Amino acid sequence: MSIAPRPYDAGADDPRGWMWLGLTIAALALLSSGVGLHNGFAYDDRWIIVQNANAHSLNRPWELFGSTYWPTSRGASLYRPLTILIYAAQWVFGGGAPFLYHLVNVSLYVVDAVLVLLLGLQCLPRSGAWVAAALFAVHPVHVEAVANVVGQAELWTGLVLLSAVLIYVRERQGGVTIPRGSAIAIVALFVAGMLIKENAIVLPALLVIAELFLVHDTRPWRERADKLFTLLLWMTMFAMAYLWVRLRVTGEIGGDTEHPALSHLSMGQRSLLMLGLVPEFGRLLVWPDHLSADYSPQMVPGYGGWHAGLIPGAVLLLCVAILMFVSWRRAPVVAFGIAWLVIAISPVANILIPSGILIAERTLLVPSVGVVLAVGMLVPWVLERVNKQTRIVRIAAAGAFALLLTLGIGRSVERTYSWKDSDTVFNTLVADAPLSFKAHYVNGGMLFEEHHGREAEIQWLIAIKLMPDYYAVRVDLAHKYRELHHCVAAVPLYLKALEIEPALPLARIGLVACYLELAQFRKARLAALMARAEGYSPRAFQFTVEIADSALVATDSGGGINQWTGKHRTRKP
Repeated sequence: MSIAPRPYDAGADDPRGWMWLGLTIAALALLSSGVGLHNGFAYDDRWIIVQNANAHSLNRPWELFGSTYWPTSRGASLYRPLTILIYAAQWVFGGGAPFLYHLVNVSLYVVDAVLVLLLGLQCLPRSGAWVAAALFAVHPVHVEAVANVVGQAELWTGLVLLSAVLIYVRERQGGVTIPRGSAIAIVALFVAGMLIKENAIVLPALLVIAELFLVHDTRPWRERADKLFTLLLWMTMFAMAYLWVRLRVTGEIGGDTEHPALSHLSMGQRSLLMLGLVPEFGRLLVWPDHLSADYSPQMVPGYGGWHAGLIPGAVLLLCVAILMFVSWRRAPVVAFGIAWLVIAISPVANILIPSGILIAERTLLVPSVGVVLAVGMLVPWVLERVNKQTRIVRIAAAGAFALLLTLGIGRSVERTYSWKDSDTVFNTLVADAPLSFKAHYVNGGMLFEEHHGREAEIQWLIAIKLMPDYYAVRVDLAHKYRELHHCVAAVPLYLKALEIEPALPLARIGLVACYLELAQFRKARLAALMARAEGYSPRAFQFTVEIADSALVATDSGGGINQWTGKHRTRKP
């Protein structure tokens, strides 16, 4: 089925016209992202693709639909079987090299930008649709989704949502009902989208606001709702089936390891914390001069209760709500853009279900569609006033917009280089976010892998100082100390981590091992008994209890052998 746009303005009936517009948008998207073809695997690419056997073969592909997205060794799970299948196909056909992945990413970005244009042409004049798509094509906040291989899930999600909404709006603009073929296509896109990334589950809500704000239909709302009901009913049934399968595979609806800043927070507390981040979301969508691969405390605020720092976010939300109310009838495309932004960002808003991120630039690709469409609505109004000015003013206005696009392309290209490989990402992350605990945490992990122990230790100590209530860095550093038989330093870290989060079996085992190595047998025995009583690895802790008992018997006579290390132990007077 063709998706060539039915023109919004009377002068757009030549199909070659929108095709030329599409080619210019494709060129802008390619200029912004094409340099990423030379990138390698970086950051999460290593665990999800390079070190994930599921992503290396097309044998028995149906088994992927019973597996988690993240390898189980990484803690998080999620459920994106179609994404892993797509990665596996690229691994097989590309020989495991990163080039094909990046070629697909860049191609998807070009397609997404053209789809923004086509959707814009359904509801905006040509000038507004083109400006909206051009801003989308050069937006620097999209770099993470395009330059990092695993951002491909965002690009596929964007393609699915834009295509489905475009088909719906186009069919509704041309008739009273949705043809069966188009309805089947929308439902198929919906199912595929959910299997690619869970964010696609918002598609029914996007169709509702498209019907509300973009479709010109004078019939009563009851009649319009009746026509939409059947489509939404089928989508709801598939969504429930998807959630059931996801629950069976991952054990929970979310499946992500929650961000440390969200740990043990109620829904109300998470809402307040995210309210404090609203200005940062706004900055990234409107003027992303500073970008980062991570947004964590202390780089961004993390208020879990009422605080004066929440006022800017509350004021910004109030202004957006007022704009939504004012534009509801006067400028419905603006209202549609705001509603799209809110709906598209809701899966990562951390309010209903906590996720592993506070803010991630890649997750803003789909929400930004609403922003650029709302901006596109202003273009005719601006052009009308600029055209009344002198020739110099008109040239200056055109030059200013060209400069804006050039700045966007330049910033996008510059940022793409920071995703060249993991070393570049982690080094850039520390420079971009020196106050983010995660920047130092991941950089320290990379340095340990490269056997730069002292530098890695410093990075993890900084991470602990920046976020003292997070247990994982303490446990990881304690493990490193224990491996080096530096248990004097490891024990306090284990104890503090267990004070923060008692349910850490590996930390308890590490603590008992260190007590045994230090010949503190009574402490080892007590720690092992407590862990066994609480149900953590009974066999392992029973074994350590027996070692401690044996050592205590041996040392009662004044000396003996440390049963854990095999070293002679002389009893101190």
